[in-house]
Amino acid sequence: MKYFMGRKTKIKKILIDSCVWIALYDPNDRQHNKAIRVFKNIEKHQREIVVHALVVIETLSIIKYKKIVGNDLEQIRINLVDNRINNYVSQIIVEPDKNNWRLLEADNKMGLVDILLLDYCIKNNLELVTFDKHLDERWVRGK
Repeated sequence: MKYFMGRKTKIKKILIDSCVWIALYDPNDRQHNKAIRVFKNIEKHQREIVVHALVVIETLSIIKYKKIVGNDLEQIRINLVDNRINNYVSQIIVEPDKNNWRLLEADNKMGLVDILLLDYCIKNNLELVTFDKHLDERWVRGK
């Protein structure tokens, strides 16, 4: 089943957090149906999906460790990084600035990956789609 649209439009690009991808691939995840609706909405509005390498790493790692039945990791990896489907960002630049380090030290609910993705979205004018309530709150405040 394909949930990847990848239609190139002039509409704002979005970055999808790993928790949304994981929910999409895990039918037992409590957010599974919500993830399906997110991807249908993306298709309906012809939004372009940006996939960051950190999201690929997190998604594949968690799917592997959760041992989500019926998922072929290789096929998921191909779906995530196929530039015909998504705009894959393979360059991982981990250069947190002083504000990122302060946020990491001050906010016990945010990890470094979330902070880097938040910063990437802000700097590249991307919308962030996440089911992580705390990250979403930070995203809304930061845009």
